[in-house]
Amino acid sequence: MADSKDTGTDSKFSYKSYLNSADTKELKGFLEKRLIDCGWRKDIEEMIRKKMMEGDSANISREELAKSIIPNARAMVPNEVREEMMLRVREVLEAPVAAPNDKEQNSDGGIV
Repeated sequence: MADSKDTGTDSKFSYKSYLNSADTKELKGFLEKRLIDCGWRKDIEEMIRKKMMEGDSANISREELAKSIIPNARAMVPNEVREEMMLRVREVLEAPVAAPNDKEQNSDGGIV
């Protein structure tokens, strides 16, 4: 398994256990929009085109292509986008979570 240096995440800790699917979907959507807005996605598409033209593109597997592009692609994510994502993830993780059956109580302890 890849270590945290290669993937940018700590393999011993997974946010998936703390984020629900709605949070994950919202964060992914935000990240995708930001990467498109800053031009990162176009840069990566161009990098893929160049890589395909360089060698024998008919014999390169999808996994090999990804393996050769991912380190550079991760390094090209603007720091501004990284910081925004960290803030968003932190906000989601720190937000209070209410259980579906929790009822609000009034000041004297009775259920509202």
